[in-house]
Amino acid sequence: MSKEASSDPPTGGHVEKDPRCFILGTAGHIDHGKTALVRALTGTDTDRLPEEKKRGMTIDIGFARLDVGGFRFGIVDVPGHERFVRNMVAGAAGNDLVMLVIAADDAVMPQSREHLEILTWLGLQAGIVVITKCDLADPALLNLVEEDVCTLTSGTFLEQAPIVRTSTVTGIGIDEVKHALAHMAAGTVMAETGTLFRMPIDRSFTLTGRGTIVTGTITSGEVHEGDEVAWLPDGQTVRVRSLETHGTTVGTLRRGQRAAIGLAALHHSQVQRGHELATPGWLRATRLLTVDLAMSRHAAEPLRHRTRVRLHLGSAECVAIVSLLQGSSIDPGAKGRAQLFVAAPVTATC
Repeated sequence: MSKEASSDPPTGGHVEKDPRCFILGTAGHIDHGKTALVRALTGTDTDRLPEEKKRGMTIDIGFARLDVGGFRFGIVDVPGHERFVRNMVAGAAGNDLVMLVIAADDAVMPQSREHLEILTWLGLQAGIVVITKCDLADPALLNLVEEDVCTLTSGTFLEQAPIVRTSTVTGIGIDEVKHALAHMAAGTVMAETGTLFRMPIDRSFTLTGRGTIVTGTITSGEVHEGDEVAWLPDGQTVRVRSLETHGTTVGTLRRGQRAAIGLAALHHSQVQRGHELATPGWLRATRLLTVDLAMSRHAAEPLRHRTRVRLHLGSAECVAIVSLLQGSSIDPGAKGRAQLFVAAPVTATC
């Protein structure tokens, strides 16, 4: 049905009739082999845009599916270039687990650090580290790269994470990655998100005879074919015409699954990345948020009252003004309460 679904074929492994589903993200510096790793794991090339094919560089988020060990992973592959960090954040916002990818011939690089910090801010609790391109490095260098990785992850949620050496050229380590993912999923207890449905939208398009299709990661609850859902921030109620996940038409989708949802009576041009679908009457868009801010200890300078910032919320990105409620600044590593005056309406929960 959907453009997303056409690039997401079922891939390998025995899976129960109703498997536990996780959203698995990639992270890491440009040209460290994230997309090649996903292709080796799933057989899917997540670079779908013509410009990505031409330049050999991931620009926007891409999607694949991996079934292994009784679990189903919806993989979100993100760009590693610093210019596309907003796309990386949009893709990472719904992740349950992550593969931090570091190339053996480069070791830790700037976006290795930046992506790990973003994932920490997003509250991720579990993942693995994959060292790629191991066919390009001798054992002594690989040992140094692992030391570099351990220094990077020290004190983070990946401090005790498995480190797997791989090569997509020779195939070494690919089965070990699958095993590590299944083991990680088996030991992961998902936080309770409630029964109300919510899905930040990351793409919208139209298909002949099918109408408007929106895609995203379901972050709460479940949705059924025929349901009425709220389209936010507009607030209009629209009907779910169809549901699909990774090329399979279904009647119900739930938290932790990638979704392609057909919507009735809504033109695709009206829908943007950053909009949401939700249970009607639950969420209301606002331009004022009261928040507790935690400054990174690596921040170059304090956050000052009335600073203009970019706010990333779900798949949305917008400009906001920070109004501090305690003092005139928040130092690196410190916390404080503030209000955000947002340029465009957004939805948020505590």
